[in-house]
Amino acid sequence: MTTLPPPSFAERFQQLADERSPFCLGLDPSRDVLARWSLPDTARGLSDFCERLADAAGETLAVVKPQSAFFERHGPEGLVVLQRVLKRFRAAGTLTLLDVKRGDIGSTMDAYAESLFGKDSAYDVDAATFTAYLGLDALAKTVERARYHGACAFIVVRSSNPEGVPLQNAVGGDGRTVAQAVADGLRKLNDKAGRGVFPAGAVMGATLPPADRDVVERLGGALMLTPGIGSQGAGFADLPKLFSGRERQVIPTAARSVLEAGPEVTALKRALEAHQAPSRAFREGA
Repeated sequence: MTTLPPPSFAERFQQLADERSPFCLGLDPSRDVLARWSLPDTARGLSDFCERLADAAGETLAVVKPQSAFFERHGPEGLVVLQRVLKRFRAAGTLTLLDVKRGDIGSTMDAYAESLFGKDSAYDVDAATFTAYLGLDALAKTVERARYHGACAFIVVRSSNPEGVPLQNAVGGDGRTVAQAVADGLRKLNDKAGRGVFPAGAVMGATLPPADRDVVERLGGALMLTPGIGSQGAGFADLPKLFSGRERQVIPTAARSVLEAGPEVTALKRALEAHQAPSRAFREGA
């Protein structure tokens, strides 16, 4: 009997974005955030932080994006909390996207991918972030593993931090910038996977200038994770400048502008809706 492939991340995201909103909440439990919430800077404080956010979000989020570093800094106990919060959001029907920005070669890269994707993996996430500095071809097997498990590998193409500009806009011998070359390669990975699957997504900062529209066009139908809304300076009104016509591919992302409303669950719910409503409006082209 032939086993049907699982629904792709792109398919599941589109359904959830229509039912809930396309908004992605970043879980960034930094030392400062824990202190602002009057929580101890320990694994226990980390766990309380995650539980309150999960209580506030309920079944309203399409995607949640824990930043792995803030869990890793608490050692093995922090990683247990990470596994637990991922499981809780999955139970609520929310897609889990782990922000780890892995990037390596050979068996090391394979091991990273094995830890992230699949029911037998350590984290069993629906998506994760990666960097292509060691070459996009080094991520080809990772993208294929993501495709096999119905997941998505989001690759940094153009980040919004100013430190990334000189490297990402550096021009190669073929006249393309690094960002343009990565975008072209990412599109080829998606074309290889088959129509409508899109196992490779792109990280495109929400604060980027309209000049980066060319990079967006090179990505074809890939999903785009767009961090930078809120405390990094971008607003939902800025999204059409770069992503007009690609609204259904965009995953608007924010963390601190929601987390600053905590720790009360009621206030967090209001902050979430304040981000979800304009996310819906942007998706609908309103």
